[in-house]
Amino acid sequence: MTKSSKPSNIFTVAKRDIVAPGDIMIGKGDVGVIKSDTKDCISVFFIRIWKWADLNKNDIEIIDVKKTGDEFPKKICNVCHKLKKTTDFAKNQNAKNNRSVRRPSCKDCRIKMEGIGVSGADKIKWLKVKPVDEPFECPICKKRTIAGVTSKVVLEHNHLTGKPGGWICDSCNTGLGRFKDDIELLKSAIEFIKNNY
Repeated sequence: MTKSSKPSNIFTVAKRDIVAPGDIMIGKGDVGVIKSDTKDCISVFFIRIWKWADLNKNDIEIIDVKKTGDEFPKKICNVCHKLKKTTDFAKNQNAKNNRSVRRPSCKDCRIKMEGIGVSGADKIKWLKVKPVDEPFECPICKKRTIAGVTSKVVLEHNHLTGKPGGWICDSCNTGLGRFKDDIELLKSAIEFIKNNY
């Protein structure tokens, strides 16, 4: 954020697609936080585009972000930062009292994140060498386990091409996924660790 003063904790959602001054494209459902509010104009920082926009008050609606989420009719996607129907988020698991817990990212974003899967031919080839019920050391974290017994092993693959990379532990697979298989993000994580620990 670059505007001088700290934004409020008042959140808003765009009622429609808007082209704001400076050709800033704001999409219907985009969530933002209000910085300033005058009689006719409102200044909002939109999370998805990571920019400030000065809008007409009729373009937005104030929302209570504490009344969004799995137990409410609407939820904010943690990727596109749009306010969507809770049913637009896939069920992930059940919590206490058998309450459904939904994924934090919407179905549209999950499709983009999951990318291209491993081809059928590659799956057959790699399943022939999958470690099962045997000692396994993850090539990334070096965790030693009994594959399939004390740890799950998964076939990591490039989500842009579908090309398999090899068998790794499920924790490392999740970790790489959190970093979007992006070398630059991993370098940022390394720099953060170097500078702060």
